[in-house]
Amino acid sequence: MDEHAPIVYDVTPYLEETKGWNSDPSAYLLRYYTKYYFLATDGKATTEKIIDQLTGLEVIRGDQYVYQSPNKLCITGLAPTHPLIAQKHRYKVLNVRFDSKIMAALPQPTAIPANSKKQPPPACHAETVICKIEAQDLEYVAPPSSENADMTDTATTTSVEEATKEGAIPEEAVAEETTSESTPVLSSRAQQRDAAKVKESVDPSRVMFVIRGAIGGHVMELNERLLRRGTAVITDPTVINTIVDKASTHGFIAVLRPKIDNTEIALEHLCPMDRYEAYHQ
Repeated sequence: MDEHAPIVYDVTPYLEETKGWNSDPSAYLLRYYTKYYFLATDGKATTEKIIDQLTGLEVIRGDQYVYQSPNKLCITGLAPTHPLIAQKHRYKVLNVRFDSKIMAALPQPTAIPANSKKQPPPACHAETVICKIEAQDLEYVAPPSSENADMTDTATTTSVEEATKEGAIPEEAVAEETTSESTPVLSSRAQQRDAAKVKESVDPSRVMFVIRGAIGGHVMELNERLLRRGTAVITDPTVINTIVDKASTHGFIAVLRPKIDNTEIALEHLCPMDRYEAYHQ
């Protein structure tokens, strides 16, 4: 046998596994990760419009991927069906906001002295908001002008005033009606808090996408490629492009550790890859 003869490998058994690698840059991850998905409809069910109380914008959920490695750690980010990816022509990302409490609870990316006490990682559950992404809806169309409605309200007010002057409606009745409508009596603190909450978006042309914890466990780390420590609102185009264009690789959001080691229990609420693909065929 010639020791200088080239070594020939039979790659036939791997052709089926690698056939999609050229078209899908992240396909090789299947060799290392088990793919799950946290759908926009998963988690806490609600039929009401959700408004972010900090910005006053409407909150929109999107599908997230949850890739689990053999050591049970998971990474999460935007799934291919997330609106920021699937409808890239519609939404323009304006800024990114990581949760300040989670950032503060995680160690800085520096060496930790041997004698220091290591802070436990922050806990999370499926609905924990890890990150917020504000975007402009480029397809938003403003509703027709409300001049007609304003004219109707003005006419109604004028007719009531005229009727009061003529004595058709007692002034006391008008005062009682106005008071009951303008200053409702709140019977509890919960009602006061609900009344203080913003019910409608302050700007319907902008929306707020939230990246949730997806599983019950702990946030082990945030993607340092995306963080700009000391900055609450990140507008760096590099960060935005990485999250959207490289969502399944460099643009992941966070590393999570399930609270329960048993994957079948910890991730049972997630959608497996085969069912996810069947949904979107």
